[in-house]
Amino acid sequence: MTGGDSLKILVVENDISVRALMGMQLRTMGHTEITWATNGRDALALLKKQATDLIITAWSMPEMDGPALLTACKQDPGLKHIPFILLGDMYEQTATAMKAGADAYLVSPFFPEELQEY
Repeated sequence: MTGGDSLKILVVENDISVRALMGMQLRTMGHTEITWATNGRDALALLKKQATDLIITAWSMPEMDGPALLTACKQDPGLKHIPFILLGDMYEQTATAMKAGADAYLVSPFFPEELQEY
């Protein structure tokens, strides 16, 4: 994700402070087309209605967590091609995330440079 790209990014995060930080980091990187959801269920509804180039989601959320959203996306022929980044708080979740089909797993808190690599 390099600055200047006009990616349509869906960020799924229920923590308002993490959303604010993520928005600031993405805008600093040049991304302005950002859509927000607070859980996986709402994210799926948005994904059915709008084109999305990248999904960044928290691991833990109410109603539908990140791994469940990842599974639902990978099982949907219309969504399985979208790159998917899972955010969590334990390095031990990395293997689980990658096995489930995530394109990347970042441990929070992370540096903007880590996000920019994807």
